[in-house]
Amino acid sequence: MEKNELAQLVGATIAARRKALGLTQAELAERLDIGQESLSRMEKGIISPKFSRLQSFADVLGCSVADLFRPAANDAPGRAAVLAELLRPLPQEGQEAVITIVEEIVRAMQGRFRS
Repeated sequence: MEKNELAQLVGATIAARRKALGLTQAELAERLDIGQESLSRMEKGIISPKFSRLQSFADVLGCSVADLFRPAANDAPGRAAVLAELLRPLPQEGQEAVITIVEEIVRAMQGRFRS
């Protein structure tokens, strides 16, 4: 994998995780104490995050550093893994509450997407 490809992969992963958490670029940039323009360039793969900052990105995005180097999954197992990562920092009762809410949303949405 070439350097530019790696920068694009990490940037796309950062953008996907940021969006999944409902954060704007400005909010994430502020949490990381970097400029929004720099974050935008990272997400586009124009520049790479500094090696020393990867742990900060992972901490704020609720994932491991290794996860930043994995492409965002667009299939059901991949999406389930993203949800699992989002649930991980919550206590057991919080996780169960989120699962109950998701179950209710899924039931409500099933009627909308049936053919």
